[in-house]
Amino acid sequence: MGITQQSSSCMHGAKHGTVTSTPLFTTFPSTFMASRLSIPRLLVIAVVAALAVAGCSGSKSATSTSGMPEAFPNHSAQQIHRLIEGQTDTLSAFQARARMTVRSPRRSGTFNAEVRQSRNDSLWMRMSRFGFEGARVLVTRDSFFVHNRMENQMMVGTVDEAQSLLAAPVTAEEAFSNMLGLISPSPSVNWNVGADSLNYYLTSPSGRTTYTIDPVNWRVIRYARMSDDGDILEERMFGNFKTIDGVPIPQQVVFRNRPEKAMAMLTYESMHLDPENLSFDFNVPAGTPRVYLPTSSR
Repeated sequence: MGITQQSSSCMHGAKHGTVTSTPLFTTFPSTFMASRLSIPRLLVIAVVAALAVAGCSGSKSATSTSGMPEAFPNHSAQQIHRLIEGQTDTLSAFQARARMTVRSPRRSGTFNAEVRQSRNDSLWMRMSRFGFEGARVLVTRDSFFVHNRMENQMMVGTVDEAQSLLAAPVTAEEAFSNMLGLISPSPSVNWNVGADSLNYYLTSPSGRTTYTIDPVNWRVIRYARMSDDGDILEERMFGNFKTIDGVPIPQQVVFRNRPEKAMAMLTYESMHLDPENLSFDFNVPAGTPRVYLPTSSR
């Protein structure tokens, strides 16, 4: 497994526009700390957050009754799935600038993030604070890299190793869906469908997985996974939706992993869908020490 030190690019049609928004929640100031001995724990937590691999939660979405579909609340699970998926087929890439806030028992911080992703290729992130770049992240179809640029050290592993370590999906398609709030209930599950005056609630037969769906935007606004005892293990909350070229995109995503007491909030400041000449430059200096993921045999 290797990584080139040259810039790469993917070509995509500029079918969608650019939108800028104001953050919905106030971020939490903290100190961005780096370890002298290893990749900073905060950077790893940030990667988890960015990939939607730490669970997520947030305040309730302010769903409006205006624009409520006439068939509500009588849609089937299959119809709900089709209505969610039907608006996202044309999206192939995005780039964005965001503010990321991370909180955990061991370390917390708020910093800037630049994000680029191709739906079926790579996810790239650059993280900085006070004008200083702290790290770059690259996830390809089979490899996972985090370059701590402050200490000139790089974490390396395969996507499978990263998934084992983080206990969550990190594949390109899954990350893309979570970053843009495009997740939807699987059509292969026999979901129990419920509703109140604002939202649909889909619950798995085991009761361990639930989706809350806004029928105005046809978007999941909350995903939750529970233990057998009913305790919440992880949540993903999507809110403050903005419509970009007819596609509702959340301007804020909040992740929370309950057992780890870890939270990350990603607030988009600007976003461009399907940009041209999307690059994933990593530019790792020759001789940079590598730290392999714990499950690696290298």
